[in-house]
Amino acid sequence: MKVIGFIATLAIAVFGLLPPNAIGATPSLEHEAEAVGNITYISGGVGKSAAETMRSVAKDYALEVVFVQKQAQTEEFLAEVNVQIQDAQKNVVLDVVTDGPYLLVNLPQGRYLVIAEYEGSVKRQWVRIGIKQHKKLVFWWPVSIVDSP
Repeated sequence: MKVIGFIATLAIAVFGLLPPNAIGATPSLEHEAEAVGNITYISGGVGKSAAETMRSVAKDYALEVVFVQKQAQTEEFLAEVNVQIQDAQKNVVLDVVTDGPYLLVNLPQGRYLVIAEYEGSVKRQWVRIGIKQHKKLVFWWPVSIVDSP
């Protein structure tokens, strides 16, 4: 009976009715994690599959930052956001441009200021990182409306 159950699970997965990790596959990231000093980070999540993968590994990072542009009921994820993370003494511990709407960062315990800039608009949020905690920040920008000549 165990063989029949495995075959049924495999058949369902092959035909797309179960997520790939239902039979033991692990998600693969579009980019490798990078290190700056004692900080590791990864950025990406462009496209539905890549975004799902980033969300699935986010719990392995102390900080998850998401970048979104919003107008009325429409939301669009953003890439190429300039991000700077400063510690409580205003030392820059990370300065990157994102490859997608997700930035996952492992930071030591402490208080940090996350500064995100997109198309000249700057947003700031403080976050406190504790031991074995996961924090999530979402930065929202309104859609810019450009006047036509």
